[in-house]
Amino acid sequence: MSSMSDRFGIAKSELLDPTSSDAAVKQAHAETHVIQEAKDYFSAHGVNLDAFNEKDRGDTALLVKNLPYELKPEGLRTLFSAYGTISKMLVPPSGTIAIIEFDHACHARSAFKELAYTKIKGSILFLEKAPRNLFAGGTPRLNEMVAKVPATDLKNKGGEQAAGDSSTLFVRNLNFSTTTARLRETFERIEGLLSAKVKTKPDPQKPGHFLSMGFGFLEFRTKQQAQAALSAMDGYDLDGHRLQVKVSQKLINAAEERRKEDQVKRSSGKRTKIIIKNLPFEVSKKDVRSLFGPYGQLRSVRVPKRFNMSTRGFAFAEFVTPREAENAMSALRDTHLLGRRLVLEFATEEATDPEKEIANMQKKVGNQADKVALQRLTGTGRQKFNPGEVDELSG
Repeated sequence: MSSMSDRFGIAKSELLDPTSSDAAVKQAHAETHVIQEAKDYFSAHGVNLDAFNEKDRGDTALLVKNLPYELKPEGLRTLFSAYGTISKMLVPPSGTIAIIEFDHACHARSAFKELAYTKIKGSILFLEKAPRNLFAGGTPRLNEMVAKVPATDLKNKGGEQAAGDSSTLFVRNLNFSTTTARLRETFERIEGLLSAKVKTKPDPQKPGHFLSMGFGFLEFRTKQQAQAALSAMDGYDLDGHRLQVKVSQKLINAAEERRKEDQVKRSSGKRTKIIIKNLPFEVSKKDVRSLFGPYGQLRSVRVPKRFNMSTRGFAFAEFVTPREAENAMSALRDTHLLGRRLVLEFATEEATDPEKEIANMQKKVGNQADKVALQRLTGTGRQKFNPGEVDELSG
């Protein structure tokens, strides 16, 4: 909570205010931003996010959770390096989670044994073994980093393959005011630039606006041109910030992003409506709209209710375009609201509309009630059958 409060400029009392009608939504937005920021950070540093879905665990890397906000990366490195040599340590900007990899499995085991559930600055550390293929295809270890090659040497060698295996560069430590246009303008002087993009996320405080995440990506025509840009621009001062440029191992480059966007545009209207399950019963239609609104223009929001007007624990949010629905789905699939983890799915055209179904049921019950009332007034309708009366009439 301290991390969210400091990063978003919101007082903790405002985030935790039980009398505030939108405190839960603010917390959900903050959590969503922190989770997505951590995912983007890990992905940009060569972490295979899909590996977290696998059960197989490795023996050299640890996932450290519930880090106290006051514990800085330097202190974290000092804490864990006491048990062995650290080959890689990744700490996202939020500072609440980290991945630490040791050179040897025995060092990781020692750190796990001694530090798991240890209380540090008021927080209890939660440690678990990281997936075995966590860094498959990822960035090289600290002791395997390739020395820089002057840009002039790369240009002279021409046909030789440059160090690194990607034509995409990862640029970090960007000023939050630096735009995509400004980044492109700065790197256009380097031959072979195809695209430049500053990574952004929706502003939870201003629907429809976006915030820079402090890093971006550059795509070049060849690996040699990318390496030349790295050698020439690493450490370059842009808008008061010294750039940190490295070869990106991110599998989704600018071309892949464009391909995905085109694919989403071609998708049908079925992908514009999201079913929100496991929704707290206290959540209102306004809360759902406030939670999903920052990710695009909403066509409609519906929160089905029972006969007694209590909510049914799920809702629908329909966006104008498939891309907006995809953004919301990607950002909010791991979000908690009032302690419940939201379960999101795309609605299909064949899915039953709960509101229509309820309306039909109410109409049917109403018709039956009217019919029973009419029978009572007229004395018609079903009557009890008595065999004795039949015998008397026939006699």
